[in-house]
Amino acid sequence: MWITNAGFADILTVFAKIDDDRCLSAFIVERTFPGITFNPEEKKMGIKGSSTRQIFFNDCKVPVENLLGKRGEGFRIALSILHMGRIKLGANVLGSCRKAINESVAYANERKQFGQLISGFGAIKHKLAQQVIKTFITESAVYRVSKDVDDAIARNKATGMDDGRATIEGISHYAVEAAILKVYGSEALDYVVDEAVQVFGGMGYSAETLVEKAYRDSRINRIFEGTNEINRMLVVDTALKRAMKGDFDLFGEAKKTAEEISKLKETDVTGLDYYSEKRAYIRNFKKAILMVINRASETFGRNLPYEQEILFNISDMMMELYVAESTLLRVQKLEGIRGAEAIKLYKDILDVTVHDTAGIIQKSGRDALCSFAAGDELRKLLAGLDILTRIAGVNVKEARRRIANNIIEANKYTF
Repeated sequence: MWITNAGFADILTVFAKIDDDRCLSAFIVERTFPGITFNPEEKKMGIKGSSTRQIFFNDCKVPVENLLGKRGEGFRIALSILHMGRIKLGANVLGSCRKAINESVAYANERKQFGQLISGFGAIKHKLAQQVIKTFITESAVYRVSKDVDDAIARNKATGMDDGRATIEGISHYAVEAAILKVYGSEALDYVVDEAVQVFGGMGYSAETLVEKAYRDSRINRIFEGTNEINRMLVVDTALKRAMKGDFDLFGEAKKTAEEISKLKETDVTGLDYYSEKRAYIRNFKKAILMVINRASETFGRNLPYEQEILFNISDMMMELYVAESTLLRVQKLEGIRGAEAIKLYKDILDVTVHDTAGIIQKSGRDALCSFAAGDELRKLLAGLDILTRIAGVNVKEARRRIANNIIEANKYTF
């Protein structure tokens, strides 16, 4: 079911078991093979330009040379496709975000209410700025993961792996980041198109506008390539499994953070330059996440995967951290290329992002800790969380207005 491009694809990648194998195998199947039939096109809420049909296989004979990879490797191949698809989804939403922002700002610069253009209202500027911020920080994470995957593939090739194997291994290594991009990107686009409809007001609900179509088309992104609920759980579960395999010392760092909780003091950022201050906050956010993971793991042990609400809390903390750190790395790199004067607005984006990240990590961490800790222990953990998510104040209203004014003046997305 739900087979994309089924209406016209000549080549099908099919996963099935051979005899009584425990694992799936993968096959290359041609449309003209006997025994293949197709249902009519599905009628969908959105993405109507995408062909979607059911496919049936009845006594369909496939030549042995059409086995893709080795026998029993199908599940791994499928996962690799999913990982790559999730990374691509994070990138694919960016064009739609930019188009929706362009539609939003163009309409705001034409529509008058109470005798003035609505682009002059603070409420509209807040929406436009948030659309920009969500898009830019998602793009920052996409660039980061893409470079990391490219580097991993190059390292694998240097060890003698063939292109196919090097690519599969390289992509699979970044399964956590792939899940983050899928969730964060799909929800960023949902936010952007939802606010685009809101900027348009009643006209946004009309099928005459592109934003109405964008609103419908966006909704599928939170479902395919694995639902966002599944991917949120994968973010934490995969990270924990990799730590258990020894890929990185998650539990050692978590224990170390737990031992430091009672000695924590507010981070002194006096004398630090702009980027050093932001890095100090990011380090604290990481400690906050480690603290929650450590206590959740100690409390639930092997049953932690069944505590889905807590997994969602931890996953949201990890995603916000990753995207904020990606934005920090990108803005600092941009300053090195363009100079400080040229990237002032990018610093506004980073300021708002770190400010929002602190709040989200604090809220998600609090929700998680209150779900299993109590008494003096809870008070100590919450006190530690408060210290680790404390940052210097930022005038986010003015930062957002500067971002919005930039695209209002240009009448398009400029970042």
